Amino acid sequence: MNIDLPYFAYLLGFALGILFLMVVFIPRGEIQKLFWFSVLCGAGLNLSIEYIFVHIGLTRYEHIIPFNFGVLPIWTVLAWAPAVMLFIYFLPQRKETYIRWMYILLWSIFTWGVAVIFSNLGILVFIKGGPWIWFITGFVCYPFIIKYYRFLGTRSKDC
Repeated sequence: MNIDLPYFAYLLGFALGILFLMVVFIPRGEIQKLFWFSVLCGAGLNLSIEYIFVHIGLTRYEHIIPFNFGVLPIWTVLAWAPAVMLFIYFLPQRKETYIRWMYILLWSIFTWGVAVIFSNLGILVFIKGGPWIWFITGFVCYPFIIKYYRFLGTRSKDC
């Protein structure tokens, strides 16, 4: 088993960096409240979408052994759980829809930036398309994450 240490450091650094931001900015009670939601909508959604991307031939990961989850690096899959916690915690509570769409656009650009960095590092290879695939995916998925979070919030108030 050969571990590519520079690539491992990049993947681990990404995961630990997102985790650090979560611990610094989100209070402990909010982390406990958002944990399972973020695992489902962060890690679960990332795992599902990335498996689809790999199997239809859009992307491919390299240098991920031995810390892989099938064809995906386990560290990036796990890192999207605290990323969704940050996304939900800082979600603007204002009623204006343009603010929400600007926030979604900002997070989609963040997602695109992660794809660009991973692509430049040689960890993520885009077979068809490019990093814009992640931007579009984020722009489509983030509104659904917000709707699902608000749906669960209204359901818990009804109980």
